[in-house]
Amino acid sequence: MIKRILFKICLGFTLSSLLFACTEEIDFDQAEDLVIKPVVSASLAYFDEPATQFFVAGTEVTSVQDFVSVEFFNNEFVVDNVEKAELVFETKNTINRTFELQIDFLDASGRVQHSFIVREDASGDNADEISTHTEVFENGTLNALKRTTQMVFTLRMLPGEPLTANTPGRVEYKSYAAFYLNLNQEG
Repeated sequence: MIKRILFKICLGFTLSSLLFACTEEIDFDQAEDLVIKPVVSASLAYFDEPATQFFVAGTEVTSVQDFVSVEFFNNEFVVDNVEKAELVFETKNTINRTFELQIDFLDASGRVQHSFIVREDASGDNADEISTHTEVFENGTLNALKRTTQMVFTLRMLPGEPLTANTPGRVEYKSYAAFYLNLNQEG
């Protein structure tokens, strides 16, 4: 009987010790120091055209242009929280012609804020010539990106073997943006 009472006392003491030893004061002020930095990716533009699209009505078309509205770049959330952006462009060429892809970033007034050119070599044997270009936006270039409302894509075929209605191959480019956010919880 004494063993049983001693066992219960020891068990009670042990459980009490564990209960009080495992608790500590919680500091809710630590939430003010919380910094969340996710990376969000989004597709921007895609282009995939056969070589025959560059030969219209018996004439070679050496330049095509397209644009995309990107007013979300100057959205208040983006302006306040994006601390870096990377735009990645992958180009693929199976035409026996070198081409350049110029990307212009325009503000609401149509002024160029930023511009760059991606060059893709000719494919002599119609095999995939693939390259990737990453344009990084930080500091001044990030501010230019945040003022951008429209991106203009100009694809130019450089001089080379003339294209015909039977020229094999295609030009493809695709792009996406990675936005590095800082969602710092300020009190």
